[in-house]
Amino acid sequence: MKRRSGSIIPDVILYLIVTLICIVTVYPFIYVLSASLSDPQALYENRVVFLPVAPFSVESYRLILRDSRIWTGYANTLFYVTFGTAINLIMSILAAYPMSRKRFSGRKFMNIFVSVTMFISATGMMIPLYLVVKSLHLLNTRLSILIVFAAFPFYVIILRSFFETIPEELFEAARIDGASELTILTRIVLPLSGAALATIGLYYLTNRWNGYFWAMVFLNDEKKFPLQVVLRQLIVLASMGEEMDANIGKAATNAEAVKYATIVVATLPIAVIYPFIQKYFVKGVTLGSVKG
Repeated sequence: MKRRSGSIIPDVILYLIVTLICIVTVYPFIYVLSASLSDPQALYENRVVFLPVAPFSVESYRLILRDSRIWTGYANTLFYVTFGTAINLIMSILAAYPMSRKRFSGRKFMNIFVSVTMFISATGMMIPLYLVVKSLHLLNTRLSILIVFAAFPFYVIILRSFFETIPEELFEAARIDGASELTILTRIVLPLSGAALATIGLYYLTNRWNGYFWAMVFLNDEKKFPLQVVLRQLIVLASMGEEMDANIGKAATNAEAVKYATIVVATLPIAVIYPFIQKYFVKGVTLGSVKG
């Protein structure tokens, strides 16, 4: 059956809006990549609009990747992402599971306590948090980056909401068979929560990968800096027109190109992985709205 024009027009408008949003979203990434590959002089003269301007140059990438700090930063970031995400998931599961069980006597208090912490800004607590870390003798240690933000309240609430959707009959049947709460969690709840755990894990992973502020606060040893902090230093030095070190040499003359190249170096791994994990992000949008 032919569709009426009245029903086609809204679809056309919707497609146009979505196309416009996609263009606005994708264009900055294309521009950054083109700027990093263009002739530095063309970049300085603002002649880069969409595609790279000839003669193409990868000198800024060579200058950056020659610096050993980049590779040390990559190694540190992989360490923080791997072990930090594992800690985040473990702590979130241990917090969300009892909060989702009606048999837990402190369930109401814990739900209120976790919800209230969402209204407290982490940056507003920077000085008290710094003093706590200092009193625990964790300053300038990798452990401070791993455990200070061991769980985010918002993600704990999302995971709790998902746990609440699991039928209560499964828990009752397991208890009749003599299963403990730990057995129920590991043998029933976690296997049924693969999508939720993957989504929350990916959120934690991206937060760990992009994190740099608290690393600057707690760390002063360059050998422990994550990649984002190292790249920030390179961008600042390039912006000031100073030589970064003997390994980088001419980077100051291509300051703008270096800035865009560092952005590409920092975002490329996540950009490559994202298409394969996009379905989990889409699914994660509705996890927090599910109510058992």
